[in-house]
Amino acid sequence: MSTGSVANGNRETRARAGRVTAHAALPQDEAEARALLQQARRRLMRGDPRLARVMKALGPCGYVRRPGGFATLFQAILRQQLSGKAAATIAARLEALCGNITAEGVASLDDAVFAAAGVSRQKRDYLRGLAAAALAAPGLFAGLEQLSDEAAIEALTAVKGIGRWTAEMYLMFSLGRLDVLPLGDASIRAAIAEIYGISREAKPAKLIALAEPWRPFRSVACWYFYAHLDRARVRAEAP
Repeated sequence: MSTGSVANGNRETRARAGRVTAHAALPQDEAEARALLQQARRRLMRGDPRLARVMKALGPCGYVRRPGGFATLFQAILRQQLSGKAAATIAARLEALCGNITAEGVASLDDAVFAAAGVSRQKRDYLRGLAAAALAAPGLFAGLEQLSDEAAIEALTAVKGIGRWTAEMYLMFSLGRLDVLPLGDASIRAAIAEIYGISREAKPAKLIALAEPWRPFRSVACWYFYAHLDRARVRAEAP
């Protein structure tokens, strides 16, 4: 391959990364994703000095997409109001009883199996509802890729047991949506309160206005807020 072809290819990758729309997603291609995150980092640092200091301390963005689909939302519902360890234990029990976590497998479980695994009645009903929704609309999760952020959130929260926060986390980390701002996330509110010197109970309108310079990369800004809190937690726990 000629150096001209390589240069053209690099320019095309940067050009694709530079085309950011209101409902843009992190590309699946690793090189394109890396280029887009570099662009996002530069833009966020130029637009917000306080965020820039946090980003400089943390370094390059490690935001990546995770697998989505039924199993991911199953785990999200299961983890609600549970520690990670407790949720993992219950999930392992269910897998031992029904094999891989699939909509068909979950739909086939009777009450006794859920009870034996330690699943509450309410969560049992939520998990069955998720399985029923997936079986009724086999293209439900793949179809989310084609929807706007709000339409995807609306489709997810139509399933009982999936609230807005769970839907927003799915958009950010499974669909890779780049401009999500989870105002109901206590961690995001805590990080913003610390960095910007405002109340954790600040009204949504104030937070939306504060986050305006982060568009269209509010998800990337939130990744840095999570990373900032993680770093502070590790430091606090260090001997």
